[in-house]
Amino acid sequence: MLGFVRTFVRQLRKKRFLYTPLIEVLIYKGAILRNLRTFQELEKEVAVAPVLKAAAYGHGLVEVAKMLDSERLPFLCVDSFFEALILRNENIRSPILLLGATPVENVLGCRLTGVSFGIIDIEALRELAEKARVPAALHLKVDTGMHRHGIQPHELDEALALIASNQSLHLEGVYSHLADADTPDSPHAATQITAWNDAVRRVRAKMPGVKFFHCAATPGSFYTKKIDANVMRLGIGLYGVNASLHELDLRPALLMRTRITSVRTVRAGESVGYNATFTATRDMRIATIPVGYAEGVDRRLSNKGELLVGDVACRIVGRVSMNITSLDVSDLANVRVGDEVTVISNNPSAPNSIETMARQCGTIPYELLVHIPAQLRRKVVE
Repeated sequence: MLGFVRTFVRQLRKKRFLYTPLIEVLIYKGAILRNLRTFQELEKEVAVAPVLKAAAYGHGLVEVAKMLDSERLPFLCVDSFFEALILRNENIRSPILLLGATPVENVLGCRLTGVSFGIIDIEALRELAEKARVPAALHLKVDTGMHRHGIQPHELDEALALIASNQSLHLEGVYSHLADADTPDSPHAATQITAWNDAVRRVRAKMPGVKFFHCAATPGSFYTKKIDANVMRLGIGLYGVNASLHELDLRPALLMRTRITSVRTVRAGESVGYNATFTATRDMRIATIPVGYAEGVDRRLSNKGELLVGDVACRIVGRVSMNITSLDVSDLANVRVGDEVTVISNNPSAPNSIETMARQCGTIPYELLVHIPAQLRRKVVE
């Protein structure tokens, strides 16, 4: 009943404050579900657990969770307790696993149902074993060679004994993370997989009731036959992005578009934008859009990136500003205010696909995606 009332009030609020946004972030549900099915078919004995941390890699935490809530999934992965709170507040019913660090007091005080906590160090587990008085489901992270988080292999026996010492603690899963899974035949990945398989063997011998074992994320999906696990975590691949997995024919799920807000003539010798980093060598037509580095157009694209006006690639000229980017539209006839511009394309071969932009910036698609601000409304395209 509470969920119904909350939804009703939100609908009333939307109708009261209707407005036309200058920027649209479209999320294609069909692409998300298609990508999920692609990975589910890779190894049918290994379940797929989608990763929704960092606002579902910029695609919208709640929007993507609602797409997946009716799927038969072992759990949804988030990073923080705050993300779990948001999902439960939005009536998401799927089991949730918190992969990141959670203060012990949040575990002890949790009243959310169906939420499990990743345990990333032995000190937190010692405190939980001492203080837990209400049931808490745990996934124990084992450091197999990433050397960021996780119980050390030599601490594993102590960790299992601590969990067994307190009846309120339930070891639901064990997990790890591969540092170099996207390098073919990586010796580092091979060493980690060996360490992981040994840890799984030790856990199964002492606690045969553990339900979930997961080590591979998207790049590690091709190692599943070598990894002793029954779940893989699907992050970037869910959203159709990963240059090393193109043979899977993944479909990018995000498209950002806006409209031209001004068009002007810049004479030869005049400059455009901050610090005069671009000077016109001829008379040019310059269009501006209300999207800058605050909205996800990385500043490193200044004077080299391209965006699509209609279906024509137009070069970014001058510095990308906080909320404005300028485009050379000199070769387009009849460009006017209000014309549509595709800022991020969902066509992998486009000059403004997220992967192309990442290469131009010397970074990875993850960074650009998670910098698309949460205040830009995500519109789900069914």
